[in-house]
Amino acid sequence: MTNYFIHKSKILWRYYCVVFSLFLLSSCQTTALYQFEALRAPDIIIPPDVKTYGFVDRNTNFDIDTLGQYFKLNTLNYFDSTNYDSIKAENCHLGLSENLSEYLEVDTIPFIQLPPKYIVGDRNFEPMSWAQVDSVCELTGSDVLICLEDIQIFNKYEVLEEEEYWGITDINYYSIWRIYDPLVKKYHDERIITDSLFTEVNSTSHKTLVEEKLPRRITLMSEVSYEIGRQYAELISPTWNTISRKYFSAGDKDFGLARYYLENDDLEQSMLLWEKLSKSEKVKIAGRAAYNMAMGYELKEEFSKANHWMRKSINFYRKFEKKPSEYKIVKEYYKLLTERTQNNYRLDKFFGEK
Repeated sequence: MTNYFIHKSKILWRYYCVVFSLFLLSSCQTTALYQFEALRAPDIIIPPDVKTYGFVDRNTNFDIDTLGQYFKLNTLNYFDSTNYDSIKAENCHLGLSENLSEYLEVDTIPFIQLPPKYIVGDRNFEPMSWAQVDSVCELTGSDVLICLEDIQIFNKYEVLEEEEYWGITDINYYSIWRIYDPLVKKYHDERIITDSLFTEVNSTSHKTLVEEKLPRRITLMSEVSYEIGRQYAELISPTWNTISRKYFSAGDKDFGLARYYLENDDLEQSMLLWEKLSKSEKVKIAGRAAYNMAMGYELKEEFSKANHWMRKSINFYRKFEKKPSEYKIVKEYYKLLTERTQNNYRLDKFFGEK
């Protein structure tokens, strides 16, 4: 029995030493940082009853598309006679289909390339007729069609001579997308995406740099079109993000203890302490505790309660005739919490929960 109590007392001593060290740390620092993983809702919400998707390459060409076959090496223009249209469309399809979130529960996305269509004059991308959409959906068993209306990739090379030779490849691209839903005769998305990329390589030999190290046009077309598809997959897929939140860890010994519990994955104990502190007669302590309660409910994904506590925190700080500097942290978190609340609403729409 004696040995047991000696052993237990040692454990308690270590515990109080840890807590005491946290109190000392908290006294030097007003806030601490907490990180967690959370789902970001997709920018494009496709109805949750959609289970199958088809990928369509419109395969439309305009007479001015030959501009994409020219590229520059420093000041000189070159013409590439190779047609990369099929390579771009196929790799774009791969980039999209291989990077969709598991939450979409899609096994395969069939690739449909429409017969080539050549148009003279200005670029004009009239939507496919709903009759054509119905036909493709029936052929492929697709509920909706993700359509690559157009994709263009341009590049130029620049070689610079310093202590050695440097090769820079500038890439500019754009893509046009539509998502057709024949059931409701609606486009879930219509957008043009433009962006740019660049690569750098170096060599002691000009010839080696130009002939071996600068990326070939076929490589550029393949990899950039894959990236375009991957980017679009992100727009229609929920993704996991790391989120950082500041919370108050000083002003009272219970803030330090709550921090200890939080860092040891015991949110409930932290919230019990914060709730007690929110009843403090010291307005700043109560405001900090209410702020922390809002963060606690955000972590629990109970956003109505989180916003309730956020308003309580703001009301505490409004009692100050001159707002303390930490009020900036409170206002910043209010915006972040509003964004997460809206994100949660969009996730509910994505999963069909509301």
